[in-house]
Amino acid sequence: MKHKLTRNIGLKFLSLIVAFLIWLLVVNIDNPTTSHLYRDIKIQTINEDSVTAIDKVFDVVSDDTVVIKVTERRSVLESLRSSDFTVVADMENLNEMNSVPLEVTCSNPSVTLDEMQIVPSSMKVKLEQRKQSDFVVNVTYSGKPANGYEVGRLEVVQGKTVQIAGAESLLNKIGKVVANVNVSRIDCDKRLEVELEVYDKDGDSMGAQMERLQIKDSSGVLLDENKVMVDVTLWEVMADIPVQVETSGTPAEGYRLSGISTVPVTVDVVGTAEALARLNGKIILKDQISIDGRQENFTEELDITETLADIEGLRLVADADPTISVSVQIEKLGTQTMQIPLSNLEVLNKPDNMTLTFSPADEISVSIYSRNSGDTIRLSDIKARIDLAVCAEAGDYDIPVEIELPEGYALVSEVSLTVNARGQEQNENTAAKTEE
Repeated sequence: MKHKLTRNIGLKFLSLIVAFLIWLLVVNIDNPTTSHLYRDIKIQTINEDSVTAIDKVFDVVSDDTVVIKVTERRSVLESLRSSDFTVVADMENLNEMNSVPLEVTCSNPSVTLDEMQIVPSSMKVKLEQRKQSDFVVNVTYSGKPANGYEVGRLEVVQGKTVQIAGAESLLNKIGKVVANVNVSRIDCDKRLEVELEVYDKDGDSMGAQMERLQIKDSSGVLLDENKVMVDVTLWEVMADIPVQVETSGTPAEGYRLSGISTVPVTVDVVGTAEALARLNGKIILKDQISIDGRQENFTEELDITETLADIEGLRLVADADPTISVSVQIEKLGTQTMQIPLSNLEVLNKPDNMTLTFSPADEISVSIYSRNSGDTIRLSDIKARIDLAVCAEAGDYDIPVEIELPEGYALVSEVSLTVNARGQEQNENTAAKTEE
């Protein structure tokens, strides 16, 4: 056996060498060594405290990503992913050129340091003075609570202000800090967690720049994920509250105040239960209307906001117009103003082929003077008629109303009615277009 093993020993060694060379050739052909680029590898910064310890902050001037070139066997390269690489900038290694060398590691043990090349090899930064300022938190809301409720108060639990620390240039850009609360469909008071949003002076979100800011509450406690707690207080809606107006002064001699009306007649308010109870079912405007020396009708506009402001916990419903239009009627002594329903009008010569629209649509006002100031006229004593012959053609007409009064009474001013006449065929065409 020994003789067989040692016979032709040289030839056997040569066979082994040839076999190894063939294996090496096959390996290099099927799994060659080559290079591959892995792009957009994010740079991680560590030991940032070494910069903040000298009351400075840094801003990355160069790109915050790098490209890594790996030279390895193809089988290894095919198994690599961008997530296998970690690129670190250690701020303790910041040099006088404001540059930080980058260090790269790979989670795949087959890839060694000398097989990786990082481009660029360092990260450029800019140092700035670290500052801290106080900012008011503007609390807003989106969405609508449940029916019958509106948002009454929004209050940040941690306080009305926050402290923001960061680069001086960055703090100078801040325009406002906002906590927007979603109140959709809530039907009771709630405490909600809200993430703060920071906007620049142009009203644009600071977005990724917020990562370079530290936000603390008013007592200096760092906010977790820049979130605050907001107390939402709901107020109840009370609809159709009558509006009343008081007057001051007296009309001119021989005249009297005959009536006051408002538009709108009622308003909708929202408030706490205590504030709504104090209204006693009506709102008396704070501002009075002066009728001193007046001889004729007039209209003034008043703002209801000041009146409601006197009652804590009360305001108009959202988007309501605070303007109240007040119409004051002044009559001469012995004068009465009667409201005659259109149904009481005697209509003459109404065209059959026309559709008529009247304005006003419900009643007309008739001012009547009595020669005997003590007399009182009744509605049944007044006869009113209108001749619509002119409405035989389409158009808008201002038609006088003939008023017949009992003896001893006279009209203060003429009465007319605006009438719009439209052919029935035209109405049918309009309706057909609407259906289409």
